[in-house]
Amino acid sequence: MIGREHSANPKLGFLERKYINVFGYPALGLHVRAKAILPLLAGVKNPINVLDAGCGNGSLTFAMARQYRDASITGIDMENALIQNNAAIAARLKLVNCSFVCKDVFDITHMNHYDLILSTDNLEHVQNDDGLLRLFHQALKNSGVLILHVPHVTRHIFGLSRPNFMEIEGHKRPGYTKNQLEEMLRSAGFTVSISRYNYNSFETLFNDISFLITGGKEKNRHIYAIVFPFLLLLTKLFSWTPGRVGSGLIIKAEKRP
Repeated sequence: MIGREHSANPKLGFLERKYINVFGYPALGLHVRAKAILPLLAGVKNPINVLDAGCGNGSLTFAMARQYRDASITGIDMENALIQNNAAIAARLKLVNCSFVCKDVFDITHMNHYDLILSTDNLEHVQNDDGLLRLFHQALKNSGVLILHVPHVTRHIFGLSRPNFMEIEGHKRPGYTKNQLEEMLRSAGFTVSISRYNYNSFETLFNDISFLITGGKEKNRHIYAIVFPFLLLLTKLFSWTPGRVGSGLIIKAEKRP
């Protein structure tokens, strides 16, 4: 269950820790994204240096630390409180192969260094998104892999489409089209090997309900704690990879020699 490591957070009460241990981290979008991301991570064999660029609460960083036991996993994010919290959880769980650093993604200094870079719903927060993709390309070794998840520019629910959220703090744009993102990656030097949609209509609907409750800022936590397990169950019952349209995009791209 993604985010279960947060049950080791010493700042949480007993019931909160038990809740997370059962249901994972209570953010529905994280679970929907992880469903698409984790299989692609499983396909990356024996990386040595891994970067989670914009790691947020570290749930996917922790997942990679468990997946790649012999790798060095670094999570970076600009929010120092998140970084300190993630580091405390990693220390408590003795995840010695992962570390967290408070820094901007544009402050990556190791070039030709990483075997794998993960960027999850970060590109839409960056003004110079083309520049960030070029930086990722420079930071990867030859044959290195970038796994990228972003929102689609529109949200699709049972044949109806509307613009994606701009109310989320820090969004510079609502998202991307599939062709647009593929072209941006090719222009940055990448070869796109996997490109598909995420968030089917049911997942989008349930995520919209989550957003109505939390406002994308973890508001109304007690109400959400009651609703989240039901939304999570429904999401798992109606989980499939969307075909021609979806409200998210998941891409695997490579830096070819």
